[in-house]
Amino acid sequence: MTAEPPCPFTTSVASLLIGALGPLERQELETHLRQCPMCLEELILLAPLPGLLHRATPPELCPRWDP
Repeated sequence: MTAEPPCPFTTSVASLLIGALGPLERQELETHLRQCPMCLEELILLAPLPGLLHRATPPELCPRWDP
């Protein structure tokens, strides 16, 4: 059994979620998502991450831990 090769668009899904794609790239990826279950699954898996990033404490506000 051989593994299915990854879709070249899957690396763009995270960029879509954080708003890092230009208008044409965004439109191309959104069209692609309607046809590619692999990329759609990646989108569903990564969708919560932008909200979690907003809740993260910036490093300069974290207490220093010295073992």
